Order: sequence, then structure tokens, then C-alpha cells
Amino acid sequence: MHSTDPTCQNKITRTLVIICLCLFNEQWQSKTLSTRIGMKVGREPLREENNVTSPIRQNLFERECDMPLLEARHLALLLLGLDASQPANALPEEHQENYRILHDAISRTIKATGMVSAPTNKRMFYADEMFALAWRLIDDELTPPEIKARSLKAVMKLSRNSRGRKWLKTLGDDALPDLTASTQPSQRGMHKRDKARENTARLCWLLVQLLVEETDGRYGTSDKPTSDQILRKLKALAQEQELPLDGLGRGTFYEVLKMGRKGERK
Repeated sequence: MHSTDPTCQNKITRTLVIICLCLFNEQWQSKTLSTRIGMKVGREPLREENNVTSPIRQNLFERECDMPLLEARHLALLLLGLDASQPANALPEEHQENYRILHDAISRTIKATGMVSAPTNKRMFYADEMFALAWRLIDDELTPPEIKARSLKAVMKLSRNSRGRKWLKTLGDDALPDLTASTQPSQRGMHKRDKARENTARLCWLLVQLLVEETDGRYGTSDKPTSDQILRKLKALAQEQELPLDGLGRGTFYEVLKMGRKGERK
């Protein structure tokens, strides 16, 4: 007999949100480390098999990170944690000064380093160079973690060859090309982290199963839980508990459930 006690159901859901939030933070860090390892051994970043996330399941910052070209205004807005598609002249007054400072710094850096624009649009520049120059402009409080990770990835990618390192030095910060030497994890450490992610994802999937079972189908079935409904509940509870929403993107949530479900069937 499943429990219909609202207090019991609420406790289960609250347990789930705490586990999920911990997992999502760990998930993002692991992805960043995977990227670093890929750069260290001189190949493209490591990718999990069948781990391509559809743009409709990404948040707005994840989508921008996958764009091949950026304008200076796009990058300035992303560094402020704002939607890059909005017109800069429509920004609220509290963002205008910060936007002006960043846009000016980006535009002057583009000119000083001789960055080559895209052939089809002179205002667009290649994403790796744009995100690399953003590294020194990151604000710890305002810049989203997705943009921070993409910036680090760009710096490390350009650091792989002498031409890229030479260009990075034109940014005026000699420490940039040395990031690869100071931030590399070991393969053994990465394996342990991946294993921990798999275990936590499996636990998260089992908690979703428990939530479905204990609420008599309110959140779907064991085979097809209502993931969007659960995610909305997680976000609401996180806000209620004053927990950070970092990593609670739709794409990440689906990826975690997919990983946990796959692990359960092994």
C-alpha cells in the first residue's frame, strides 16, 4: 500500500531535490574536467557516447556555448548572465554601465589582437577566440558557470599549439597559456569521478522511481516519469530552501536520468 500522506510525499521530494542538486554541481565539474583531459592529450574533448544534447533541452547559455560565431555584444551580455539575443539598447538601467564596460573591453581587444572576422559578417568572430578573450573578463558573481567552462575550454584548446599560445599572449596576460599545466587532473582521478557520477545518477534515478511509487502515479509511471513536472518541483523546492539553481537545466536533468536508468539496467 503506497503512502498518500502529504507529509511523507513532501519529505521524499525534498530528499530528491537535495540529491539532484548535489549531482548537478558534480556533473558540471566533471564535464569541465573531461574537456581538460581531452585538451591535455592533444585531441578533441572527451565525449560520452550518444551524449549529444538537443538545443531544445539546453538552457540559453548552453546553446550560446555551442554557437560557432559571436558578436562583441553577444559576449558582453553572456558575461553578465543575460540573454545574448536581446537588443543591447533595451537593457535595464542597472545593466547598462556593466555592459558598456565589457563591450568596450571586448571591442578594443578584438582590434588590438587582430582577430579575423567571419567572411559573411564582419561583426561576427570565431567562438574559440571570443570565449578565450573572455577569460580575463569573467565576473565571479555575474558570469554563468556554462560561460566560465566554455571560456576555459577555449583557452586550453588554443594553448595546444604554438600559434594559439602566441595569440593568447597578445591578450596581455602571460598566465593564460599556462592554464593547461596548472589545471590538469590525472586519468585515474577522472575515472574515479566518472564512477562517482554514475553511482549518484543511479541513486537519483532510483529516487525518481520512489517518488513515482509513493505518490501513486502523480509523477507518471516507473517507465515514463513526468520529467518536466518533477524538474519544476525540484526548482520550486530549491528556491524554497534557498538552494542554488546552478546546473538545474533541462538538458542536464534529462542526461542524469538517462545515465541513472542505463546504470540500473547493467
